[in-house]
Formats: sequence, structure tokens, C-alpha cells
Amino acid sequence: MSIGIVQTKYGKLAGVEATDPKYAGITYFKGVRYAASAAGENRWKAPQDQEPWEGVKLADTYAARAMQPEMMGVLTDEPYASDFYQEYVDAGGMPPRSEDCLFLNITTGAQSADEKRPVFIWFHGGGLGGGHSFEPEFDNSELARKGIVVVTVGQRLNVFGYLALPQLSAEQGGISGNYGLMDEIKALDWVYENIAAFGGDPENITIGGQSGGTAKSGALAGSPMQKGRVKRVINQSNLNWVGRNMNTMAEAEELGKKFLEAKGLDPNMSLEELRALPADVFYGKNLGPMDMAVGAMVADGVYIKYAENYKNIDEFACDCDYISGGNYGEMSMRKGFGLGGGEPINETTYYQLAKEQLGELYEKYDFEKNYPCTPENADKLSRWYAALGMTSFGGTINNRYFGAYRKAKGMKGKTWSFLFSRVAPSRPEEAGTARDADALLAWHSSELFYTFASLRRSEDGKSNFPLVRPWTEWDVELADKVSSYWANFMKTGDPNGEGLPVWPESDENWGWIDLGDEITPHEGKDSELDQLLYEHLMSRTELPK
Repeated sequence: MSIGIVQTKYGKLAGVEATDPKYAGITYFKGVRYAASAAGENRWKAPQDQEPWEGVKLADTYAARAMQPEMMGVLTDEPYASDFYQEYVDAGGMPPRSEDCLFLNITTGAQSADEKRPVFIWFHGGGLGGGHSFEPEFDNSELARKGIVVVTVGQRLNVFGYLALPQLSAEQGGISGNYGLMDEIKALDWVYENIAAFGGDPENITIGGQSGGTAKSGALAGSPMQKGRVKRVINQSNLNWVGRNMNTMAEAEELGKKFLEAKGLDPNMSLEELRALPADVFYGKNLGPMDMAVGAMVADGVYIKYAENYKNIDEFACDCDYISGGNYGEMSMRKGFGLGGGEPINETTYYQLAKEQLGELYEKYDFEKNYPCTPENADKLSRWYAALGMTSFGGTINNRYFGAYRKAKGMKGKTWSFLFSRVAPSRPEEAGTARDADALLAWHSSELFYTFASLRRSEDGKSNFPLVRPWTEWDVELADKVSSYWANFMKTGDPNGEGLPVWPESDENWGWIDLGDEITPHEGKDSELDQLLYEHLMSRTELPK
């Protein structure tokens, strides 16, 4: 039995039921509008209310992606092309794009409107410039089977989501930009008002994202406009707590003007003229540096109070429970931010980069003696130590410190830290190619197959998802356990549960868990390596002490 026709504030909706017997009773509501079209006169405005409708609207088709460059490179870049986008490769292109993109998708296993199941609102990755809400790697059927009502959200991106200009600010009470964040808040409003009809509990909302999605969930959790409705946060591949400060309003407006000039447009052009221009005028085939710069959130004092995001989290998300972590393979010891670790590191470069990272700590902890490498393992060790925190971006020690900091500050929210280190299996013939598992390690985004338990394994391999992955029984088991941790957290704020290895809290005991070839809990920070990582972290001037 499924939930059937649902009555929302705006009208009735009918979804489509799962056809897989394993997910019997689960209903998918696709392409559910949560705001009016953001095209035309609504371009670069706060999202507007939608119009109610009569009768029953069938929610059986995903809506268009937000406007973004075609970025056809994603259909050739491995491992993403074969793991995430094979159906688009086969179809010869990505799904349609439109400025009319303010839609969400709901998956529920509830049978009635009074079940009050936990709600998970998911924001996709792709920076703040690309991606969409229905990518196959975050198929949420398994989380729904485990009792969660899952909502995936589409919102404005890049120039349409974040352009600030003096003329826009003059029109909008002194602020502009953050339209994508306004969309998130509008989606949260919609969920809070309507999710009970789908069997969800509006008083138990978890938000989350991965990669660029953490910028979205992190900003939403720390926005005064979320009004205490967010109870928990899951951030995968960046905590988005400290780092580069957000632009001020003046800085964002100046960037907006430079962006228009870079596109050959008059920065003083009237809003009427700007809103009449075709969408593709604003970017090329891919997002360039200027596109990325203008596609950023701004500390406008209304939707984001402080430029330093940790202050926003401290003030407006102090009671939220958090899961945060990253992957072994996402970065190396190089300074700055570079997903994938960059070019492989040799033995000489390994020590050079460590010295650049650690400064005087390099000699203090006798790095060359205590953390030696060989020509064969230099790159892997670099990425392992970076994943633990020997980097200028993120790292497990940063997430663990976040929990200890919050505990010391007396914040009510609990914190749980993880490192995902499972290397997805590959085929022998992929050795030496862009899909070489030994080179990719736990590549950026690969944990999504496990946190959503979206991977599929068949005995003959012919029905695997993705087809290219020779999943093992451990991959299936690990995905079940990891998704259970996530579901438990959404229910209670604690990932632990029956049949799962104990996950220690990141509090004064600095606990964390390694999700890899085994599930390995860790507590304390008394080891010499932890002390080195801690001192390195404390050298970051932007870190709140």
C-alpha cells in the first residue's frame, strides 16, 4: 500500500509507485513545483509563490535542470562519465535546462499523512554552478525504505543564482545576490508547510549535501532565515565551517560588474534590458574563473549575517546535530584546494609538500624519520595524510575539532566525524586508465553510492549499477551499514544503532570513524600523529580557538 493522492497547500498531487518489489509501497513525487518560474521578470528576484491548481496533478516526470553551461566534458571525464552519467552518454546529452527550475522531488514510504517520519532535504553538488537534483547516484529508495522522507531540491545556480549588482540592490532594498540561497529557504518553507501530507515530520528536518551541496546546506543551517527549523546537518566533502570568507555586499556588486564586462555587456545596463537577454549570453560552454567568482554567496546581512561562516554556524546552528567528513583520495598535501589530488606525487615532492604544509612542525616531529615514504607509496601517503588533516583544506582533524569546539562552547548539538576510505572496485583492464582504482582511491563523490546505498549488485554483474563496477558483497554490506548510520542520525541525531559498530562522538574525546575495507572507530588524540595534525590545524589563523 502506498500513500496515494496527497493534498498540499497548493493542490493535489499523485506520484508514481516503485516497481521493484524490494521497495513496494514507496512513492516518488517528481518535479514538484515549490515556487513560480524564475524566468523573465522574476530573473534575479526572490522566489515567488506559485499559483494553486485544480484537480490532481501527476508528479511523474523530473523537471528541467537549472540553467548552466552544457559542460559536455562531464560526459567524457572519468570516473564520473561511466559511474554517474552513462544514461546521458547513451542519450547523447544531459537533461534539458531552464530558468524555470524551482522544483523538488519527494520519495516516501509512508502510507498515510500521520506517520511523522524524519525528513531529509538534499542539495546536490557541482559547486554552486552545475549539477541537478535527480542524478542517479543519489537514488534515495533505500533511505525511504529505512523510514526517511527524502526531498531533493533544484535551485538557481551560477550567474542566475548569485549575481549581485548595484542596480539589483537598488531595486531590492539594498541587497542582491544569494538568489540560490533564497530558493533553498523557499524550499524549506514549502517542506515545512507541506511535508506532513507525505508522511513526514516538519519538526524533524535534516539538511545535507555533498561537495558544492555542503556550501548550500552549510549556508542554510547558518542563515537566520531557517528560523530554527533545521535540526540536523550532513556535510560530505567539506564542513564549510572555516575557510575563505564570503564576499561583502560591495565586493559582490563589484564582481558582478566585472562579470558583465567580461561578457561584453554594459555593467550599467538597465534591469529591464538584462532580464530580456537570452540566458546563454551569460556564459560559454563551461564555467570559467569569472563565472565561478560571481557564482558565490554574499554576506548581505539578511540571508547571511556574517562573512565568516563559523559565526553564522555558532549563532544559528549551535543546536543542530552534525555529521561531516570527506574521502581518502580527494586531495593531497598541496596547498590550496584541488579535488582529486592533482598530478601523482613522487618521493621528492612528498617531503617538499609536507615541509611547505607543516613549517617548523616538520622538524619538530621529525617528519622524514617518523612518516617516511617510498617511491611506490608516496602519492597514496600524501593523500592519506591530507585526508586526515595535513592540508590547507578540510581534513578529518578539522571535523573532529569542530565537535570538540562546539562541546567546549556548550552548544547542544552533537557532532559525528567520518573518513570514507573504501576504494570502489574496478576491472583489471582499467589499470593504467582514468578509471584505475589504485590511482583514484576513494574518489570525490564515490561515497554517495554508500550513503544512499544506491549501488546495485547482481550475481552475474549484468544488472549492476553502475554497470562498470564489479561490486563485492562487502560493498553491498558497507552501503547498508553506512546508509543505516545516516538514517539513524536523521531519526535521532545519533548514527548508532543495532548491528552497527559503535561510532564515537566528536566531543572532548575527539571521536571519529573510518568507513573503508573495515569500519574502524577511533577515540582520543594522544597519538603523535594526532598531535602533529592538531598543531598544524591550530596554525590556521582563520580557525576559531
